Amino acid sequence: MANVASLGGFQTFHLPTGNGARGDLQMDWDDFKYFTAVANTGSVRAAAQQLSVHASTVTRRIDQFEQRLGVHLFNRSPRGLTITPEGAEVIQRVDKIADELGDIETQLRGRDERLVGHVRLTLPDVLAQSVLLAELGRFNDDYPGIEIELLVDEQGLDMVRREADIAISPTNNPPDSLIGRPMTRFAVAAYGSNRYIAEHELDVDASSAKWIEAGTPGPVADFARGLREDRYPGSKVYLRCDSAMMQHAAVRAELGLAILPCVLGDQDSDLTRLRQIEPTPGPMIWLLTHPDLRSAQRVHVLIEFIRGVFSDNNDLLMGVAKV
Repeated sequence: MANVASLGGFQTFHLPTGNGARGDLQMDWDDFKYFTAVANTGSVRAAAQQLSVHASTVTRRIDQFEQRLGVHLFNRSPRGLTITPEGAEVIQRVDKIADELGDIETQLRGRDERLVGHVRLTLPDVLAQSVLLAELGRFNDDYPGIEIELLVDEQGLDMVRREADIAISPTNNPPDSLIGRPMTRFAVAAYGSNRYIAEHELDVDASSAKWIEAGTPGPVADFARGLREDRYPGSKVYLRCDSAMMQHAAVRAELGLAILPCVLGDQDSDLTRLRQIEPTPGPMIWLLTHPDLRSAQRVHVLIEFIRGVFSDNNDLLMGVAKV
């Protein structure tokens, strides 16, 4: 049978040798469009009308097609065109290929419609550990066929190249190449360990304290840095670490103060929120995905689940409900 080796603009089409036909032929898929139009209508003129082209274009394309194959696809007579046995064989094989391609499309569409498969989700570690992980058990109970892979956003994943399927991203400028919606903002505040603040008497003025901060620029890091410099002029940073979870650990280790997401600092009873900074809303948290995945049901149900989780935890994210 015929075998299509690739699905680009030109294809390598393998036909049985014999009757002058060559084995490997570089063909334009439009050849089959013109050929099947003539075979179905029985005339060049009718095929031209169907394809909205000039009749001479149809004749030229059929002639070129026959030359490539080395066989006559139609018998010409004053009464019109009749298909040859070789032409009938091509029709049969093209129909079979079309059926196979249709089966592939149906299977792939069905896979997207089924609630099974692998979904890669990238998000900041602080949002994973403080908000999402505790809720994923419910999602797994409801959708046991969906496997989730969590990837921290510090890896610099390229969503456009599909290195991740869904992104939870704090940003003021989501990429135009992705689709999504804003969920909520998250607030930040200044925190220190209970003992560190008491020993250094920092509850009134923390300008002289040691500060912990992110080293790499970014929406959250830039916002936190600006807040510290505005509220504590002259304060200095003594330790830099990009991970919010590592900053939290450094604060617990009494290495200094840090501006942390309230959803992280407020849930730790060993930390105290400094009174000089009320919870301040930071960048918007966006839920993003690639346009090609909008119809994939496994992606859709996870997106809706995440939206619900973040809505339920809005007060914690905004520093309103302190645990």
